[in-house]
Amino acid sequence: MRRDPILAAWGIGLLLAALVYVVGPDRFLFRLLDTLHVLGWRIAELVDDLSIVALDLVRALAIGLYATFVVLAFAVARRGGPSRGALVVVSLLFLALAGGTGVPNTRWTAALVLCAVGAAVMTGRLRHPQPVGVAAR
Repeated sequence: MRRDPILAAWGIGLLLAALVYVVGPDRFLFRLLDTLHVLGWRIAELVDDLSIVALDLVRALAIGLYATFVVLAFAVARRGGPSRGALVVVSLLFLALAGGTGVPNTRWTAALVLCAVGAAVMTGRLRHPQPVGVAAR
């Protein structure tokens, strides 16, 4: 089925004429610009709301991963592996990032990455423990 551009142009023109007639020719441009302004405002509000939700999600993930890291670090320590230093360093950095000043998105994202890396390292130490008496490289 072939589309006819001439027919489409006439159809769009007649629809626009009907819309201008319904809105009123003297107020059409104002209504069009006002509608675009309201649409832009609503999109900005939606993005703002999604940003708040995303920040809450990042915070929740960071706190959850910190708890995971702590549990894994204690499990590594219980097996005799090295974890106490990492536990102290990650805990201090997490507290500094979570309670610090500055842009909350950046702080909490950094805390999330820190805890994710710490939990991954502790998971690796649990999966592949070093033999007792072998020095780390």
